[in-house]
Amino acid sequence: MPFIIGLIIIVLLLGLSKKKRGRSLLKRIFKPRRSKLKIRRLVALFRGVLKPKQSIKKLGKVGEAKVSSIIGHSVAGEKYVFNDYVVLNNDQTSQIDHIVVNKHGVFVIETKNYSGRIYGSEEQQEWTQVLAGGNEKNRFYNPIKQNATHIYNLRKIIKDVPVHSVVVFVQNNIEILQTDKVICLKDLSKTLYSGDVVLNSEQIDEIAKKLTEKNGRSLVTNETHINNIIEMKEKIEHNICPRCGAPLVLRNGKYGEFWGCSKFPKCKFIKK
Repeated sequence: MPFIIGLIIIVLLLGLSKKKRGRSLLKRIFKPRRSKLKIRRLVALFRGVLKPKQSIKKLGKVGEAKVSSIIGHSVAGEKYVFNDYVVLNNDQTSQIDHIVVNKHGVFVIETKNYSGRIYGSEEQQEWTQVLAGGNEKNRFYNPIKQNATHIYNLRKIIKDVPVHSVVVFVQNNIEILQTDKVICLKDLSKTLYSGDVVLNSEQIDEIAKKLTEKNGRSLVTNETHINNIIEMKEKIEHNICPRCGAPLVLRNGKYGEFWGCSKFPKCKFIKK
């Protein structure tokens, strides 16, 4: 009997030992991998490369929300605010982040919420975002040119009303840019409420009425707008003006050769 009891105890101890060794083996197999995966994901998030499309879209919405909090809401006869405005131009669309109409004119606002160092000039077709100490570089379309296209399309609705282009970098990282046509978020309010008075209450109401009637936001899906952006890039690559559809011609200017719209000065689109 004591022999049987002793045998049972030995078996139990061996079982516990195997169980512990099994757990230890599982930890050695899976835990390090899980830790490495977490580290890689954290690095990817920090550098902004994990699911880039979702991250960029989310950042854009955060930036637009910050701008919206500054420009406020519409006040009849004084100020009208349009967020995420869509201009329909035949089969093309132009999506504008914000429009503000007040006594100083019509302000067309393009919002950028990029982090890191931003390099670019007014003439360049693309600007560069530099992240992770220079290890990551992303290119994006020149927002000054982007907003110029918005204004060109918007003028078909409001005609000869004074229009101001406002490009806002929400993270205030514009010190390296070689242009004075971009502002920081902190300067937005001052920009919207300075300058000459060019519109009275009746004119402000009339412009707001036209913009409300022509707003295509409810008629255009995000897929349609994205397809239009792709088509615009293809036109530029084939030397076709994305604004008016006329051919682009090679010209000589102050900064050398460039491709410009053949309908200049009616259309002032330039491809560097």
